[in-house]
Amino acid sequence: MADDTPSPSDSGAESSASPDRSPEPVDMLRPLFREEPLPPEGGEPPQMWLWILIFGVLLFSTFYLGVFIGDFSPDPWLQSPEPVAQRAGPPEPEPVSGSQVYSARCASCHQSNGQGVSGAFPTLVNTSWVENKGQIIRILLHGMQGEVVVQGETYNGNMPAWGTILSDREIAAVITHVRQSWANDYGEVTADEVAAVRSDTEGRADPWSAEELQQSGNQAVPSGDNAAADAQTVGQVLYDRLVARAAPPRSDGVPR
Repeated sequence: MADDTPSPSDSGAESSASPDRSPEPVDMLRPLFREEPLPPEGGEPPQMWLWILIFGVLLFSTFYLGVFIGDFSPDPWLQSPEPVAQRAGPPEPEPVSGSQVYSARCASCHQSNGQGVSGAFPTLVNTSWVENKGQIIRILLHGMQGEVVVQGETYNGNMPAWGTILSDREIAAVITHVRQSWANDYGEVTADEVAAVRSDTEGRADPWSAEELQQSGNQAVPSGDNAAADAQTVGQVLYDRLVARAAPPRSDGVPR
């Protein structure tokens, strides 16, 4: 008796031969399995020149940090070849510009060229009032009023005092600027000289007159050595007095 059961090959042939039958999902995906996947866009390996550039930057950064930052030690005193003790101390003060002080404080009256205004503000060029250190320092510290003759012309005004506004360094800088500008060729004035005159005239509140500044005592600049010697002499005198008072009386009843 013949077997009427269809074989698998016959059923496959029937399914492929039948145009009305829907294809299986596996049959639809089968062409995709035969194609190789495309590489993703942007995932290509970097070029050789880019690797060289990256390693060059890293090498330079490591060298720079090693030279200018230190040894990456947590101890800050090990990150500099200079001993810390040599760098200790107060910072140096910033330099003062005498020309800037002059422009801000003096140029409105004495003009930017130092010639002043005839009949109102005297000139600062080739005059003994600028040449003499003691006089010009005292004028800036305490001011000046009354009549004064400058290069044959008489002025009667009021020079303001800058001692309470400007520091010794600023006064020294602006005086040096005036003494070394235009046709003037005088020496430098230091902050120590201004401080010495300030200390010597301590307590003065009135402005100077021309007659006072012509006195020899007001034309000099006290030196630091003399001031130190005077202080030492006064201290020695006070010490001798204290010792004399504390000493016991002599046997004859006379104090020592």
